[in-house]
Amino acid sequence: MPTSQQFPPIDSYDLVALIPNGTTTSQQLDLAGNCLCGLFMPAAFTGASIKITAAATSGGTTATVQKDEVGGGDYTITATAGKYIPVSNLNLLAGTRFINLISASSEGADRSITLAVRPL
Repeated sequence: MPTSQQFPPIDSYDLVALIPNGTTTSQQLDLAGNCLCGLFMPAAFTGASIKITAAATSGGTTATVQKDEVGGGDYTITATAGKYIPVSNLNLLAGTRFINLISASSEGADRSITLAVRPL
């Protein structure tokens, strides 16, 4: 019988969220059957945290991702410039396809955040 090491999930690092200069929100990203596992933050990132919004369709109305199903408030990732930040609860984002990342403050230049994703 095969082991899990024979069929490891293939992590991908080619999806990049761009938050343009003077704004807080990235373009919409299509996870396309992948789950967000973490964020590689740029060294000059200025926002203290990141929220995630999700949409059911491409270009559709977004809704802020919540901590849990019982009104636990918005899911917020504490952002540290120049660090890799793992998503602590992968189940929160499982089933999302179209997302935006939102910085807590306007960025002073274009900021590219590389997403670590893996197939669901």
